[in-house]
Amino acid sequence: MECLFAPDLCIDSTDITLSQEESKHAKVLRLKEGDSLLLSSGNGILAKGNIRQLTKDTIHVSILECREMAHELPFSFGIMLPILSSKDRMEFAIEKLTELGIQDIYPFISSRSQVQSIDIDRFQSKALSAMKQCKRSILPRLHPLQSISDIELVKNNYQTLILGDVKGLTALPESQQKHSSILICIGPEGGFSDEEQEILRSFPQTLSIRLGNSRLRAETAAIALTSIAAFHYS
Repeated sequence: MECLFAPDLCIDSTDITLSQEESKHAKVLRLKEGDSLLLSSGNGILAKGNIRQLTKDTIHVSILECREMAHELPFSFGIMLPILSSKDRMEFAIEKLTELGIQDIYPFISSRSQVQSIDIDRFQSKALSAMKQCKRSILPRLHPLQSISDIELVKNNYQTLILGDVKGLTALPESQQKHSSILICIGPEGGFSDEEQEILRSFPQTLSIRLGNSRLRAETAAIALTSIAAFHYS
């Protein structure tokens, strides 16, 4: 069953009209009147419905059922993601992180970052496509580009910070405590500077995790650590 984006969807919606862009998407998917489909609000609501009318510019859907936080992890999940020199690799990382359940993406630059700017709108579009493909109810938020020093503004929103660190543990420790919020932090190409590593390790909620003996690309480390955390804490 295909999934389309319906930002105006509410938990008590009975019918809804989608945008011209989603109407075009429906035609690309060869959907027709009477077909069943899913709708995602991007803010936690997933609905099942039937296409009542499909025109050149709009698509009208009758809502059959709405659910909150469908297909989502049971905790708030964010990542501090370094800006990569390759736009294609950055887009790939955002797509896969969306599929894995990340809710907030904080792009950052550090002392060793090679790129100093990004196209937030393009990356948000990639996240939207991935959200629809994997039928999530939450569209990850891409926050404005910031410096790694601004992590002080982010970390306090999370109970646990999991840092990719060659000096870290080889496994996440078992805990009876329920984790309500987790932030992943991955170093840039070339790694964090010694000063940046010491700052990140000093936070009381930091868990330093080592991802094997091989040196990983930043996007590989981000996907691996996100997968491990999602599995471990679900």
